[in-house]
Amino acid sequence: MKKYIEPIIHVLVWGIGYVLILNYTSTIGDFRKDKGPYWVALLFGMLMNTTVFYTTSFFLVPKFLRLKKIRALVISLLSGFIAINLFESIVDYRYLAVFFSSANESFLVYFLYNSVVSFFILLVALSYALIKYWIQNEKLKRVLLEEKLSTEMAFLKSKINPHFLFNVLNSFYAKSLKHDVPELADGIAKLAELMRYMVYETNEDKVPLEKEIHHLKNFIQVYQLRIADEDEVYINFKIKGDVKDVDISPMLLIPFVENAIKHGIDPKTKSLINISLEVEENKLCFKVTNTIHQGISGLKDESSGFGLDNLKKRLSILYPNTHTLEANEDKGHFISLLKLQLDERPL
Repeated sequence: MKKYIEPIIHVLVWGIGYVLILNYTSTIGDFRKDKGPYWVALLFGMLMNTTVFYTTSFFLVPKFLRLKKIRALVISLLSGFIAINLFESIVDYRYLAVFFSSANESFLVYFLYNSVVSFFILLVALSYALIKYWIQNEKLKRVLLEEKLSTEMAFLKSKINPHFLFNVLNSFYAKSLKHDVPELADGIAKLAELMRYMVYETNEDKVPLEKEIHHLKNFIQVYQLRIADEDEVYINFKIKGDVKDVDISPMLLIPFVENAIKHGIDPKTKSLINISLEVEENKLCFKVTNTIHQGISGLKDESSGFGLDNLKKRLSILYPNTHTLEANEDKGHFISLLKLQLDERPL
């Protein structure tokens, strides 16, 4: 029910505003109630103003503020403001005014009048969007704080000191080198890197994309140690584009790879996982394709896994309105596709 409250309020405000102006005014600019279809001119003006309001508050401000592109926001607002007022003034001057026996004011008068009204609507839209943006950010901070506290509490409950685990792994690493087992030593070193990344790096809101990619590669290499030489299991990871100077929320990509390994590998049959990561103009395209075995596929909501619903929820919090997530089956393969706008690292 809560999701319908805001639309209902908007409809009531605009509807009541239209009725009040229609009933309690007799002239607006060149338009007079007793000289023509006054309600048509008023309705057209109302439609133009709602376009200004909703384009500003629901599209331009959220998009450019999220990307921290203030200059682009200002340019878009100015160009949109001029364009819509020119359009409204041309329609008023050339088409609507012919229905009214009035003084036939100049086009400049129509443009100035429409600009004043639109400017007021623009200020209201900016105020509304900024307040809403601030409220959403505060909610996001609370959610992230709660998740962080929950994670820390779960870790504390494990009663295992991470330094103890790292020391044990270092001991195993030294012993494997001593007994001349370089492959095992390399696996232990990468496992230690995985743990260190998860324990320390994920405390940050954003990490360099290069680090997240390195974490994915370590994860894949550690898993491949479990695969026997005779097993037909192939995992390909391709990277395209410039992955430097951009940041991403930590541990955002690993669920896709975990899912592909969990549901796409069967040592008894040929298994293939293709992972591609492409960055172009700070836009990330991450695609994971895996073979389907035993009728099990897709991201599932299980207590031991990172489900699709949880992933969607996290993306909606971290990347609102700047991401798309698709998951589908095609010819015996399960395909996960994530597209999102990355955060450019400030200079």
